[in-house]
Amino acid sequence: MKKYYLALCFFTLIPFFLFAQPRIEIVGGDTYDWGTVKPNQDPLRAKVKIKNVGNEVLKILEVKPGCGCTTAPLDKTELQPGEEATLDVTLRIAGFSNEVTKSVRIASNDPDNPNKYLFLKTKIYHPILVQPTAYFTFTQMTVGKESVASVTLKNNTNENITFSDIQFEPENLSINLPRTLTLKAGETFQITAKIVPDKKGYFNCFVRMKTSHPDMKELVIPGYGQVQESPLFNN
Repeated sequence: MKKYYLALCFFTLIPFFLFAQPRIEIVGGDTYDWGTVKPNQDPLRAKVKIKNVGNEVLKILEVKPGCGCTTAPLDKTELQPGEEATLDVTLRIAGFSNEVTKSVRIASNDPDNPNKYLFLKTKIYHPILVQPTAYFTFTQMTVGKESVASVTLKNNTNENITFSDIQFEPENLSINLPRTLTLKAGETFQITAKIVPDKKGYFNCFVRMKTSHPDMKELVIPGYGQVQESPLFNN
């Protein structure tokens, strides 16, 4: 009889040891969506719970955001069965427009899901759009030769927006903006920037202006390019 009970206990415990394992779960689902946000809400923040829904200790080995615009420190790395940890997520949206999707990889000792992904989503509403890119792109720049780049401003609202106090660098950058510019709802204006580079190497510039829209009080448009030597100039 004693041997019978020992055998019974042994075979009862076998399934437990065979199937005992940690299991990672992101509480609320694998995607966190902020919905539609405005540029002045940067950075976006959220607290996301990670739970061990298994029956062994869950060890978080690494938390790796997919890009430098995202951080997600974790408050603990070992979770007992049923225990939760918190990811303190920060997503910087400066420079992004429209729909944005980023990810955070969570590596653990869950044998069935060693790399769990948390997806971060949002849609950024810009009252002022800078198109086709958010910056001036100068191509084929050469010392002593004029280079031109353009972007288009668009009023993306249903009200007038006024641009004023326009500043730019470097001083020899030429732009076609008036001192004050007012765009009606849906109206566009093409900004053209011109520069005659005087030295070889990396070039950058910016145009900064104030706006009358409360959600975007300042607009900065940077510009980039690479200047090559010219056979006509001694560099």
